[in-house]
Amino acid sequence: MAGFRAAKRYAKGLMQFANESGKAAEINQEMVDLKNSIQSSRELAQFLSSPVLDSRRKNEIAKELFKGFSPASQNFIKLVIDQRREGLLKQIASQFNELYDQSNNIRTAEVITATELNEGLIQEILEKAKSTMGANYSYKIENKINPDLIGGFILRVGDKQIDSSVRSRLNKLKKEFDINDYVAKI
Repeated sequence: MAGFRAAKRYAKGLMQFANESGKAAEINQEMVDLKNSIQSSRELAQFLSSPVLDSRRKNEIAKELFKGFSPASQNFIKLVIDQRREGLLKQIASQFNELYDQSNNIRTAEVITATELNEGLIQEILEKAKSTMGANYSYKIENKINPDLIGGFILRVGDKQIDSSVRSRLNKLKKEFDINDYVAKI
């Protein structure tokens, strides 16, 4: 819990700086890249949480790893490492992304389908669902594949869900047949 609170504080401070400097969108994208890098590389996560290396050495390596980042993001990563909070970088980046999305009315829409959808179909699904989910928001779309759905889609935004999958329709029909009180005449 303490790590979560610290990550939130660092993210808020970075958000305040990003808004004041007008670089919020750029820093947000870099925090997405940072989070994805740590998530996809076990070695990087171990390196950041290793107590063996001193902060000077970690800063040198981090500077080389993230040399494509803006000076603001590089300085922030250096600050976090200097404060011995480098194990929280993934959480900080995630919290920053959430704060950025909240301040810009961006919601994440998760579209689960049986097969990969093209962008046109995803947008069509989202447009039909905006009336339920809230039309005054922008949406980031995450397309996930679940072959068990057979067909159709499941759309999740926050705590709302629209299930228009073939699997759910078949399950609904099965339940209706199970409770059918029809008795044949003999």
